[in-house]
Amino acid sequence: MKRSLILAFSLWLVATLGFGVAEGVLTFSPNSGPVGTAVAATASGLPANATLDFVWATADARWLVEDGHFYGQDADAAQAVLLSVMTDKDGKASFTFTVPTDFGYVHNTTLVQGEEVVARQGFTLTPELTLSPTSGPLGTPITVTVTGLGFNFYQSGWHLMYDNAQTGWVTGITTQGSATFTIPATGNEGPHLLQLLTGPRRPYLNIEQSPNYQPAMAYHEHATFTITPGQAVTPPDAADQTLPRVKGQQALGSDPAIAVDFASGIVGSPIRLMGVNYPAETTVELSYSSVRGNRISGGGWQTVDVPWGSVKTDAAGGFDVTWPTPDDLAGARTITAVAGGTSATVDYTITPNVEALTPSQVAPGATFQLTLKGTGWSDTGNIYTVVIDNSYFGYACGFNTNGTIVINFTAPLEPGWHYLDLYPSIYQGTSDVPTTTTSNDHFQLPMLNAIDHPGEELPAFHLAFEVVGE
Repeated sequence: MKRSLILAFSLWLVATLGFGVAEGVLTFSPNSGPVGTAVAATASGLPANATLDFVWATADARWLVEDGHFYGQDADAAQAVLLSVMTDKDGKASFTFTVPTDFGYVHNTTLVQGEEVVARQGFTLTPELTLSPTSGPLGTPITVTVTGLGFNFYQSGWHLMYDNAQTGWVTGITTQGSATFTIPATGNEGPHLLQLLTGPRRPYLNIEQSPNYQPAMAYHEHATFTITPGQAVTPPDAADQTLPRVKGQQALGSDPAIAVDFASGIVGSPIRLMGVNYPAETTVELSYSSVRGNRISGGGWQTVDVPWGSVKTDAAGGFDVTWPTPDDLAGARTITAVAGGTSATVDYTITPNVEALTPSQVAPGATFQLTLKGTGWSDTGNIYTVVIDNSYFGYACGFNTNGTIVINFTAPLEPGWHYLDLYPSIYQGTSDVPTTTTSNDHFQLPMLNAIDHPGEELPAFHLAFEVVGE
């Protein structure tokens, strides 16, 4: 499972460069650019009157997560045929192609006849930062789109800065080098600077002096959002920001079985639990699996069965009850129903939610409180990170409290609306890649592109509170 990313990248280079010596000449104009760039290509020294494949080398990248532990990232070589190219009687060809949505940095491209590479050239896919919209009143949701993120450790992590404060980390490992997320417009009326800076752990400010520097890359992207006069925009209700519930399956067959109407839900959401083919008029004991312990005390943790009450079957050996989702840690749970020697199981996943942000109006310097339910325990689900007014504030853990997080904040001194955003993150991990993911420095950062979060599917939450008075 823990394969070396360096070895994988080396194999990727061998796979994409190791076809033998190509005699043809392939040139691009331009030879670098972001996703969507139109590129004019010319080639000579090719087989005459031939049909060739124009092949774009890429990677199949993924996070490495197993049994609640995070092991970094890995990638295998991949390639795609972008188009067919016809040569003339002199072995020359001209064609155009559009840079596909893909990982950033250098891509090997080849003209291939059968199994033989007849020409080769590199193209540098550069990052690009765009905003939509580019203006609006305080709190306007800004859709940030980033393309051209890399897939190996020193190229995958980029950092979004809002008015020179770090908002969070941007990755595109499972989204093929692209990231799309939403942040609120914060600050005073007027222009605000958003910057995208490279760095595997933190923003790397003098990349031009790095041994990994590639002159064709754009390492500092920026865009401007202008806050205009108008009524402040506030986020949707937190209850509408939870993950959608996954439908369950009905209990069928002649063997004892249990089923749920929904296979996932937040703490307190109703679960209809149905059982069939149990002994008639018998008490069935219910339980669900969970994890107890922590990473700090030294005692570790273990999987446990948590009693969940009992039901009595009817004359046909069935039962049908509706209970609330347990107030417990996020993640996959196994529900077990036992009656004597008869038992059956069904899987259910608890997902996070914001239970309360109180009060929603607070005096300058006063205390207000945020409560989360259904947070997790694994390396990738153990924490939520907090961003206030687009500035990273810290993180909170719910493992030791069985999924409940309570954070006490001191309200800013500036009256008006303020914005509090919660993002999943990676708490900790290990890797067999020397000098890369063995450091915790890049962990515990808000993962703004929450869809790319490894391990569990976890939502981001966008909240607001108002500071009133003097």
